[in-house]
Amino acid sequence: MVRVVSIDGKNLMPTNRHGKVRRLLRDNKAKVICKNPFTVQLLYKTTDDVTQKITIGVDTGYKFVGFAFIANSKVLQKGTIELRQDVSSLITLRKTLRRSRRFRKTRYRKPRFLNRTRPDGWLAPSVQSKYNHILNWIDRFTKYIPNYKLKVEIANFDISKIN
Repeated sequence: MVRVVSIDGKNLMPTNRHGKVRRLLRDNKAKVICKNPFTVQLLYKTTDDVTQKITIGVDTGYKFVGFAFIANSKVLQKGTIELRQDVSSLITLRKTLRRSRRFRKTRYRKPRFLNRTRPDGWLAPSVQSKYNHILNWIDRFTKYIPNYKLKVEIANFDISKIN
C-alpha cells in the first residue's frame, strides 16, 4: 500500500497500484516524501477529494501486534509488528553495573533509598515500552490516512481463572 498526499498537503486515499505510482515517479509527477511507510506527494492539482472511510484494526498481544487497513470490506494492508523482549534483561544489566560502580575502590558512596515511590499510573518498564511502541505505530499508521476509524482490541485475561 502506498500512501498519497496532494500538492496542498492533504491526505488522499492510499493506493495499491504500484505500477501507476512508479510511472508518476518516473515522469516527475510525484515525489517520495517518506520511505517507511512509503508515501508519495503528487506534484499536480487533483480534481477529486473523495475519500473513503478506512478502518484500522489493531490487535495487541504479548510478543506481536497485528494490524489491518480495511476500506469497503476489502483489506488494503495487513501485517504484524514484533515487540521488544529484551527490556527486562537490559534493566537488570543496568542495575548490576550501577551496583558494581558502588563497590569499586573509590570513596564510599551511600546507596540511595529514599527515591522508591512510584507515581500514579506507573507501569513496569517492559510494559511501558510495549505500550509506547504500539502508540508510535498507531501514530505512524494514521499520519497519512485521510478518513479513518481506529479499533484497538485489548485482550486481558487472568491466568488464575484458567487453573
